[in-house]
Amino acid sequence: MKSILLKKKLSSLISTILAMILICVSFVFWGSPSWADDDNELIVVAGQVKVKPEKEKEFISFSESLISPSRAEAGAISYSFYKDGTQDNVYIFYEEWKNQAALDYHFQTPYFKEFVKKAPDLLAEPPVIKIYHVASLKVLN
Repeated sequence: MKSILLKKKLSSLISTILAMILICVSFVFWGSPSWADDDNELIVVAGQVKVKPEKEKEFISFSESLISPSRAEAGAISYSFYKDGTQDNVYIFYEEWKNQAALDYHFQTPYFKEFVKKAPDLLAEPPVIKIYHVASLKVLN
């Protein structure tokens, strides 16, 4: 029992660390967004979902269909999802939004609402979603 609890805590910690690494790497390679100095409202969403094994292909297809329209939104900086390399059927969503208004808009889009509606059938457990409000940015050299 303790081993399972420890694995879950370790998994959550690894996911959080991976999200933060992705944030740092994106700024190292692409620099801070041009608007970052103006309003300091960068919003980062890091989500972890465990997919039912028998629904994995359907989940991947559906998630991939969200990428293009989400990236095309005016307030989107980045929008991606990745398979977790350490856990079966676990995926990480990583998103950057210009500000809270941009994220709120995204939450109201038909394709996001459809994802929320369909997710319970695809997921093995409730998702773990963290929203970070980034107060300042610094490019690592």
